[in-house]
Amino acid sequence: MNLNTVFLREGSPFSAYIGEWAEGLGISVAPYSFKPTEDQVPDGLLLINENQDIRKDIDEIHSHYDTKHIPTQKIDLNGTLQVAVNNFRMWVDNNKCKQVLIIGSDDLVKNENLERFLKGI
Repeated sequence: MNLNTVFLREGSPFSAYIGEWAEGLGISVAPYSFKPTEDQVPDGLLLINENQDIRKDIDEIHSHYDTKHIPTQKIDLNGTLQVAVNNFRMWVDNNKCKQVLIIGSDDLVKNENLERFLKGI
């Protein structure tokens, strides 16, 4: 996996958790304002959820990227984790994503499968 940069929303417990994971792997972490500029356009969007439960504001971001034909991937933490890990790796490699925006609900930091998913990557 050739992931270089992870874009995250600032001030979010979910983003802080993902940021710590990324920095531990030597992946750069950059704030993302959801107002894309030329120097801040991710190669892809990863939406992490549980039980396919997605908040409206997060779903709107996903729809925006999907409409712009920017590769998107949804991962359900309560699904089969090995399948989720493999699908994510293939998605990053097949779409040549080096800079990915990762979004998810702040409640996900309580889900023990988040840590397992990130360790699997």
